[in-house]
Amino acid sequence: MQRILPSVAPSAKERSDLFALCLANIEDPKTWLPDWFMIHGNASQHPQFEDIGRDNIAEWLSWAFFALPLEDVLQDDSLTNELNSMIDRLEQEFHVKFDHGYHEDLVAYRINLDPVQAYHRPLGFYSLILLCTTLFHCVCQHVWGFKKFGPETRSTIWSLMEPQQSYDSVVTTPQHPERVSYWFRDGNRTKKPVVFIHGIGAGLMCYIPFIAKLLTLDAPIFFIELPYVSMHCIEDVPTMQETVQDLQNMLHRHEFQGAVFVAHSLGTAVTSWVVKYMRKKVAGVVLLDPICFMLHYKDVCTNFVYRTPKTAAQSLVKYFASTELYISYYISRHFHWFQTALFVKPNVAHYQHSYTTSVKMPENTKIFLSEKDNIIDSMRVDTYLNRHGIESTIMKGLDHASFLFYPSWQNQILDTIQRFL
Repeated sequence: MQRILPSVAPSAKERSDLFALCLANIEDPKTWLPDWFMIHGNASQHPQFEDIGRDNIAEWLSWAFFALPLEDVLQDDSLTNELNSMIDRLEQEFHVKFDHGYHEDLVAYRINLDPVQAYHRPLGFYSLILLCTTLFHCVCQHVWGFKKFGPETRSTIWSLMEPQQSYDSVVTTPQHPERVSYWFRDGNRTKKPVVFIHGIGAGLMCYIPFIAKLLTLDAPIFFIELPYVSMHCIEDVPTMQETVQDLQNMLHRHEFQGAVFVAHSLGTAVTSWVVKYMRKKVAGVVLLDPICFMLHYKDVCTNFVYRTPKTAAQSLVKYFASTELYISYYISRHFHWFQTALFVKPNVAHYQHSYTTSVKMPENTKIFLSEKDNIIDSMRVDTYLNRHGIESTIMKGLDHASFLFYPSWQNQILDTIQRFL
């Protein structure tokens, strides 16, 4: 699992556009850039802006925009010229001149190139997760009336022990195998369907109270499964392109022209792909604790992977999410920030800027942010969204995923979804 996977990188045009969008959305370069470096491998210590060498910046940019180690970029003349142009532009935009050379005591965060950080879990841990997941699947099928579609994703350690489930698969060709599993329950076809995408944790079963409320909408409902971030022994991860294609096929199969997408945490990454690449299918978007905004800041990267926990909430994230082997493997080898980063077109007339590659959000868009989120900087994201005319609500006093313990907030979220149906 420590093996570095083949590079997934933006094209030169995508890289240029992405770099411009990042520069246009930096509040203070004096804090933005140093936050991407640590001193002597200590994630709690960051250098001063003026202490970062030009080659340190080149090392970080090589990962961030080329998905390569610096030495690989330097072997290609065109990439090297592009990299140097980026550094020159940083100097021009920030009105600075970086010192030449490389400061050995500075370490850049390079999540897809750094070692996978994971702690051992006993076999009983995974067996318990699979037992609970199987019971949840029985509830979905026999109590709530859902039917499962898509490829089978049995965990390697318990594949023979799972009970038979009602299972249906779309006919696929060897060139286009199906990669995404989902549950579906039909409902009132005068309403738009709801597509719910869960976050990192133990899968859909973590959302039982919220799911129960979604069922009261009487709308057709899809639940998307992301088993590779659900504490299952699964290394196989569909690509962004495969995921988007399967979601398009899902709606087409069940004869829907569009849907309201509701997503939490990592599920908002998948929704960001949907908004970018299947916009005509998006009737509305409700994002909860979204990780897809302001990803050019270090918050999601460092808080999920590199941070030494200081609070109980941070410790829970560290043990039950970020250092679980298969979740850590996904984040460190399959999560590509530039695919997920969502820069939105301003919905306010007075905002003057060229946003040729940013995304116009659907008219029915609502973002819910936890005030004390320990993974994202919710205040920074809220400021960004408000500046661009995107409706957002701060859930006062809540941490990441805490809305699941507050029926009042769940009801507010449900009211928003109801308006979009």
